[in-house]
Amino acid sequence: MNAFSLSGKIALVTGGGQNFGAEIASALQEAGARVIVTSRSAEKACNAARQLGGDARGMKLELNSEDSIVSLFQRLAAEFGAVDILVNNAGGHSPSACGLLEKETLAGWNDFICSNLTGTFLMLREYAKLMMPKGHGCIVNIASIAGLVGRDRRIYGNDMTPNPVAYSAAKAGVIGLSRDAAAYLGPHGIRVNTISPGGFQRNQPEHFIQDYAGLTMLRRMGQSGDLGGTVVFLASEAAKYITGHNLVLDGGFTEIK
Repeated sequence: MNAFSLSGKIALVTGGGQNFGAEIASALQEAGARVIVTSRSAEKACNAARQLGGDARGMKLELNSEDSIVSLFQRLAAEFGAVDILVNNAGGHSPSACGLLEKETLAGWNDFICSNLTGTFLMLREYAKLMMPKGHGCIVNIASIAGLVGRDRRIYGNDMTPNPVAYSAAKAGVIGLSRDAAAYLGPHGIRVNTISPGGFQRNQPEHFIQDYAGLTMLRRMGQSGDLGGTVVFLASEAAKYITGHNLVLDGGFTEIK
């Protein structure tokens, strides 16, 4: 089981203050890593680090800002010298996107692509600058099954926020970016993999939870605890010969589709 240990490793988790990010950060810390969590709010990042306890750190990061990303890696290089594990988790939905294809604005589209794809590219670029000379490293990008299959919007109903096509486009881009970055960075000892989660249960209307669960092989949505261990595996020596892979974590949803 020592292959799964992350003892002595430095791990950076973007968007580590809530939902997927908080679970990932906790799992990495439990596996022995020293965890750094980021949020667009410095206060939120520091609060998340305090909740983790130990030697966890919180740092501000604006994923839509190239300057913020560059500054973060300059700080990490100065304080830690290296970042063994990078988990690009931050992204998600944008308040400026309306979700209706025929009414979507260019601003809404650009905001989604910037938050979910361009930010990931910039994080990869700065990580490569830091870790290529060191000859090792591991990147785990969080994408989505929305980047693999179209969504059946009939199960969402009228009481849920519409799902913008820009999200699917961005997450498909993350999967492609990860694969080619894996080929580029492999000779430098850096592995790059993707996890594509399916739907996770987060206080959605009961009709949606039941309808979605019925479309999975396991007859349930994802739940707290389903993601963290997967990230630990891909970040550990247990996965040292895995790179360029997209691990689908969806309870069999896309296999039925």
